[in-house]
Amino acid sequence: MRIALAGLGLLTAIPSGVGLAQRADILDRLGVADVAQVERMIMVPMRDGVRLSTAVIRPKSGDRLATILIRTPYLKEQELLGYRSLYAAAVRRGYAIVVQNERGTEWSEGQHRFLAGARTDGYDALTWIAAQPWSNGRVGTIGCSSSAEHQLALAAMNHPAHRAMIPMSAGAGIGAIPGVSTQGLFYKGGIPQLGPWAGWYVDFGHVNRPKLPPTLTQDERIRLADFYLPYPKPEAERFGLPSVSSGIRGAADAGGLAHLPSGSVLRSAGVPESDFDTFMTMAPTDPRWLAIDFIRDGDRPRVPALHVNGWHDVGAFETIKLYEYLRDQPNQYLIMAPTAHCAMTRATADYRTGERPVGNAAQPYDELFLAWFDHWLRDGPATVLDRPRVQAFLEGGNRWLSLPTLPVPTARSTRFYLSSTGRAQSLRGDGRLLTEQPVGGTPDSIRSDPMQPVPSRGGGCCDRDAVRDQRPVEARPDVLVYSTPPLTRGIAVMGEITGTIYLSTSARDTDVHVKLVDVYPDGRAFNLYDAAVRLRYRTGFDTPTLATPGEVYPVEITGLVAGNYFGPGHRIRIEIAGSNFPGFERNLQTGGRNHDETRAVVAINRVHPGSFFDFPVIDGIQSGDKR
Repeated sequence: MRIALAGLGLLTAIPSGVGLAQRADILDRLGVADVAQVERMIMVPMRDGVRLSTAVIRPKSGDRLATILIRTPYLKEQELLGYRSLYAAAVRRGYAIVVQNERGTEWSEGQHRFLAGARTDGYDALTWIAAQPWSNGRVGTIGCSSSAEHQLALAAMNHPAHRAMIPMSAGAGIGAIPGVSTQGLFYKGGIPQLGPWAGWYVDFGHVNRPKLPPTLTQDERIRLADFYLPYPKPEAERFGLPSVSSGIRGAADAGGLAHLPSGSVLRSAGVPESDFDTFMTMAPTDPRWLAIDFIRDGDRPRVPALHVNGWHDVGAFETIKLYEYLRDQPNQYLIMAPTAHCAMTRATADYRTGERPVGNAAQPYDELFLAWFDHWLRDGPATVLDRPRVQAFLEGGNRWLSLPTLPVPTARSTRFYLSSTGRAQSLRGDGRLLTEQPVGGTPDSIRSDPMQPVPSRGGGCCDRDAVRDQRPVEARPDVLVYSTPPLTRGIAVMGEITGTIYLSTSARDTDVHVKLVDVYPDGRAFNLYDAAVRLRYRTGFDTPTLATPGEVYPVEITGLVAGNYFGPGHRIRIEIAGSNFPGFERNLQTGGRNHDETRAVVAINRVHPGSFFDFPVIDGIQSGDKR
């Protein structure tokens, strides 16, 4: 039959990338067809009757297997092939691999909502696995991004079968814990992260989608899944299929994100209903956030965890604060790589993050992850626990540091003051970072025009865009630039940088965007991390208060993190602006709700003398870069 179809030219019309759960050849693509078997389209019932599409890959021989569980909104094929070498090695080592789609995604029943069922659906999935005749009752969870975020709230349930987890780039699974109130990365300082979330919700997270009839037999579900595509049309383009929705994606890119009001950006582009439409209307303390299955202050997960992230991930700060929150719980470990979102395991011996070369960022992740699961799921050697509690790459120094914890107990807080003669605007200005507090000084003024915002350059999400030379942005007159003189000796910074900016504005509300930059001797200026705060939240998210024009307010800056060695001849730089678009929503500066407004007010913002930043400096650290 296959020959006949091919002879008719029909078989070649079926794309080779059609989704995993639908194609039995996943075993061949993983390279385990000789030792493994797969069962597809298992509909596992949850406590409310919704059934979730599940695939199980397990060795042909042996029983009572330890299990690795991946719960995901993405195609099962993407999850497995994205970590092909790891999962192939796991199957050959005798693990079962279970991949389950969240409710309302791929072929799972129910409506999709952000993190819906992270606790209860995850708990029921663990119970189902532990009850299978091939299970030894021990399950480890793993995944990156969306398939990591679910693990955090699930761990708080402390299911007896949940023996270990490896959440990677899991910042969006964190709601409000000490030092963090970003509601799953939707906010930074009370400002919606427009670009990353709008981009995600174009392809994913639609509340409604076509579904298979619930009465089908498993055989018929498999047959239908082999012939129909379960993902949105923009996703089809990744498999070489034509898509009429490319115009929708274009409308949601930077130009389309300029649509006002900001709350209807995706609806105006024709994107189906999603949580994005609601989230844009919700303030950081809206009680509706409590309905989302984040990990929160008060949760006490006891599941041993290997937290893995990168310094340029959109949720790097949140991951570090989660580790700090959980570090008193047993068996919590952290790895911070010099990478962006979900790129940690792809880092090589001569790696570049965006435009910046960072050196030897490679780690034997497959071996580490399997040793982690071997110990907790199969009573393997405990030597995997002998590793440092925190292993962090020192960017600019080309070396990994082994640390007892974060914050680093021996770090020395070093204060840098913003200084100028009132002319810190742009690279051509005279803005300086000084370790001695200047006497006197003049405020630096910038014009914040929401209709001509400072463009985002780097930051946000992904490796190819995460780190870029900032000089085109720093050339703008609406960006304040403060730099140290060229350093005579290297400075190693590790952890959170905090600050206080004394700010006045001519408007009722405005935004403060801060960027930490490493300036090379040749002038290249690479961004390390962003922070931001909406002025109305200067005294806390619970007490939004509009500004009195002209009054000077202390604005606390949190959320900046770095693991960076500023070498001799380099300069440390701080940028301050009133916008960072389209990474962040623009503040129209009227003092209104913003998400439903179309009229903008131009503001004159002033940074006053006395503003400063505190850096955690580790003494005695030298560069490991011998090039």
